[in-house]
Amino acid sequence: MCSIPDIEKAVREMHRVLKPNGRLLFVEHGLALEPRVRWWQDHFTPLWKCCSGGCHLSRPIADIVQSVGFHIEHLDTAYMDEPKPMTFMHEGIARPQ
Repeated sequence: MCSIPDIEKAVREMHRVLKPNGRLLFVEHGLALEPRVRWWQDHFTPLWKCCSGGCHLSRPIADIVQSVGFHIEHLDTAYMDEPKPMTFMHEGIARPQ
């Protein structure tokens, strides 16, 4: 999801095509919980996008998934490793509401 230009449109399409009893499984890096790390994510993202195929470091993944009508059943968040601004992960399961 990090490099899709119109992420909301893409996740809406996932919601549209998923069977009513289906699940959206996602593992994605995105907006960290710590304000200091978020600051770095916001400042690194413009350069990072140029060097990494359009990747956004600071997308609020859970908010985006929920905003199009998914209910998040399970969500784990954690850093994979250093550097923190590039490694905050969201791993979850969502179902259509």
